[in-house]
Amino acid sequence: MKKIMFIFLALITLVTIAGCNGEREFAADGEYTAYAAGVHSGPMVTTVTVTIEDDKIVGYSIDARQGKLVDGNFVWNEKTKKELGFEYKMHYFSGYAPTDDSPTLAEYETWLDENDKLEWHQQAALIEAYWLENGADSITTPVDTVIDTVSGVTIKNGGYTTLAEEAVQLAKDGKMQGIYCTNDDLYIATMTVDANGDFSELLIDVLQGAPDGETFAWKEKSKQELGYEYKMHWNAYAATDDSPTLDEYETWLGDNDKLEWFEQVALITDYVMENGWDETLTDADAPAGVTITAGSYYTLLANLFDHLED
Repeated sequence: MKKIMFIFLALITLVTIAGCNGEREFAADGEYTAYAAGVHSGPMVTTVTVTIEDDKIVGYSIDARQGKLVDGNFVWNEKTKKELGFEYKMHYFSGYAPTDDSPTLAEYETWLDENDKLEWHQQAALIEAYWLENGADSITTPVDTVIDTVSGVTIKNGGYTTLAEEAVQLAKDGKMQGIYCTNDDLYIATMTVDANGDFSELLIDVLQGAPDGETFAWKEKSKQELGYEYKMHWNAYAATDDSPTLDEYETWLGDNDKLEWFEQVALITDYVMENGWDETLTDADAPAGVTITAGSYYTLLANLFDHLED
């Protein structure tokens, strides 16, 4: 009997040790954001963020920032849909305002309640709660189809389901992403993190808008994808060459101690990789060789590093 008891206790000990030393499901605690650039009259970026604490999913967050045409230029809205809250006014003009001679936001909120209607951020919260209880893959509604499997939700699947599953996979892979919207551009920063809070593979990229009058579109390639084809110094080079080519342009850059865009942002990320992130960095702190305005990229990196657990 003593021998059996000894074996039993030994097995319990082994299971306990295995549990303590077992591999994590997610690479590190923190926030992991999946994004998709789209168009909704102007630029739009949709995000789903999953929050990991103690190697468990503790929350989801859906959001979107839209842009509009102002004085001939497309600009991002100051607030996201979630930040707007009731000011997003999903039912304001289609339902409430026609029933009121002097519509106000406070009355709109009352009207929503009296008519059993939910604003966008309230419906997003229902989807988030459903994911938290049932998993990121629990909603299979096709894109652009109303998510009617979640009680109270009448909005369409704006790619949220795909982004939710992508965000969970990013958490497993330890791939953190941060975004920053400015002018009609979408700035993106990515890095790989581990359970110790160490980061690697830091990369900055930019997807630019390509508006055509009153119509908005995104460029096919990001700045990183373009590489030398971004041609930051092309005009200065072409002025020296009767038949400019990309190969000669690269040679000209080297001969004239000039760096293309992707080479300059690499200097910024290399500096942060070597010295760690410092939220006080400004344009004046840009590494030698950087001639682009660094401030926007530091703002972007601040967003990225905010995703790390303190």
